[in-house]
Amino acid sequence: MNVFVPKVQAVAMFKEIALNIKNPSEVVREGISNCYDADAKNIWIIIKRDLSADLEIIIRDDGNGMRIDDIHSFFNLGDSKKVLQNIGEKGLGTKTFFKSKKIVINTKCCDESGYTATMENPWQNLLDGKVPQYKVYDRDDLENGTEIIISGYVVDNPEKYFNYYNLKDYILWFTAGGNYKNIFANYLILQNKVKDMNKSPKIHIKDEILDKQCQMTGVHQFTPPNENPREDVNNKKYKRSVNYCRAFGPFHKETTINGEYVSLQMYGTISGVNCRKKICKLKQSETYKSRFGLYLCKDFIPFEKANFLLGDEQYYHYHLLVNSQNFELTADRNSISNMDDIKVKWIFSQIQEIFRESIKPIAEKEYFSMRKEEEEAFDAECRIRAMNQYIKKIDLVDNLYINDIPIKKVPQSEYEVALLFAAILSNENTKILIEDIMNIISYSGRMTTDTICTDSDNKIALVEIEYKLSNIFKHKHPIETYDYVVCWKIDLEQNVINQVNNVKTILVSEGEEKYIVTEKNKKMKVIELSSILNKQYRR
Repeated sequence: MNVFVPKVQAVAMFKEIALNIKNPSEVVREGISNCYDADAKNIWIIIKRDLSADLEIIIRDDGNGMRIDDIHSFFNLGDSKKVLQNIGEKGLGTKTFFKSKKIVINTKCCDESGYTATMENPWQNLLDGKVPQYKVYDRDDLENGTEIIISGYVVDNPEKYFNYYNLKDYILWFTAGGNYKNIFANYLILQNKVKDMNKSPKIHIKDEILDKQCQMTGVHQFTPPNENPREDVNNKKYKRSVNYCRAFGPFHKETTINGEYVSLQMYGTISGVNCRKKICKLKQSETYKSRFGLYLCKDFIPFEKANFLLGDEQYYHYHLLVNSQNFELTADRNSISNMDDIKVKWIFSQIQEIFRESIKPIAEKEYFSMRKEEEEAFDAECRIRAMNQYIKKIDLVDNLYINDIPIKKVPQSEYEVALLFAAILSNENTKILIEDIMNIISYSGRMTTDTICTDSDNKIALVEIEYKLSNIFKHKHPIETYDYVVCWKIDLEQNVINQVNNVKTILVSEGEEKYIVTEKNKKMKVIELSSILNKQYRR
């Protein structure tokens, strides 16, 4: 029997990991995670251009620094020296840096020698089928901590991702520099699971290209509660709810499954859009609906959205984060790798229970109730405004000047023609003007034929009502569904073929009366109200 050891194609693996990222900004996420694991008190993110005009990303900290073995682990594949509490455990994250023209590490541990490590053209070497090499030099002029310089990161439009505004937002939302463990710092049991629960390094961002910089505490941004908000004078519809914010939690759930400790930590808010605007900077084409909702977290760092757990179409009003150290992540830290684990299923069930019993009822009673009231008030305002505008508009419409009927204005729509038609039939002085129709039995704007009437022989007559006669063809009413057409005015030429539902028709005159005649000689009389009234009530 022969025994073989599988071979690993190192170049292919390095390339795959360097390419396996959703967002180029993940190189900053990996750098910040390393700084956290090094017990840094301060982290600097610097964006500039080098002498070759390539974008240069500098990640610097004042942490523990790197020994020579740590440097080798940085460049090696799957060779992590980190302990379980730390963020990085697989030794893969730093390989995303390889998609660049040059990597430089300057580092020094306390009371030990410093080092500079350089890797030239790592990405080009991988494209050429070669594992890139790195060199290490001794240094005695470095301060404690680590500086990583990534030059010429290979991405189209790098300034789109690596600029002051986008970096600040990304760091606060998707990196260890925006964790929310401070909310659960008093839970002693978590201090054995997550490193430095009560510590958050300061983050310093300096964009030398845009000449912008800031310093911020490395914690996730939540809108402060505001359950009795002031009105937003610029918002016509949601005047108060846009400034509403209610916090939920902190919730801590724990159990034991198959002898293993399992827990989750949940916290978040429901808030109006003004509140959401204040805590994020959307990318181009990104919406608040796509940004907000429920995020799953590990090490209290958001990595994946899971809005399906809420079962709520209005999920984007929520800003909820759920952490569990029982989540196992894929190599790129962008999704769960143990989704089918019984522990994860328990965590998901607890999330749904918390939302269903402790969050949604309050949100419905307060926030969504406020929005509904505002919607109703806005709808009423719109109706009043529309009515006032209509009253002003109707004043400009010509008068009928007919005392025998209570209609003052010339009709402007099909419904007003129907009203006028009914008014004419209801008065003995005007009823005689329409000889063929005696009474209206039924009217409905939703039926195929508008009105069911009786004719002079007391038989059923189907009457279609239109403002203009041409609408009978635009609306494609079947010829078989009406015997008469009542309109305000005739706007069709006589003896011109019109077609509806593959049936050809023409408008013809017989004396003073007009008819629509089909190719099969069916005749529908046209009653033009404007013509009838003008003859009887000439001014």
